[in-house]
Amino acid sequence: MSLVRSHPLVSILSLAFAALAVSASLAAASTSYSTSIYMSEKFPAFHGKLHSGNKFCVGNRPVKVYREKPGADKLLGTKKSEENGSWKVSIGNKLISGAYYSVAPAYGSASLGISCKAATSQVAVVD
Repeated sequence: MSLVRSHPLVSILSLAFAALAVSASLAAASTSYSTSIYMSEKFPAFHGKLHSGNKFCVGNRPVKVYREKPGADKLLGTKKSEENGSWKVSIGNKLISGAYYSVAPAYGSASLGISCKAATSQVAVVD
């Protein structure tokens, strides 16, 4: 009976390649992209555009519009962005004097290994 023994260098190289493969898959699983959101108000809707370094972070992403008020801010509406990042939330007759802003909540896909950071627009003041 003969035993075949591998050289110690082969074992070390195998372990090194396995460690590189694991670290590469972990890096892919934690890729995070920043997002910015721009908003403009034109009655009867707020509209704007999402921008990011990854297309996944701009298309079909929820956008929420809020009015600032004492206590918890009032959610006026939620819509999903278009493929190019443009979005529009109609508010109808709900527009009153106040400060308004939009939010793109954190978003991601575990299967794609992508996470998109949350973004908040500038505040628009309506008199």
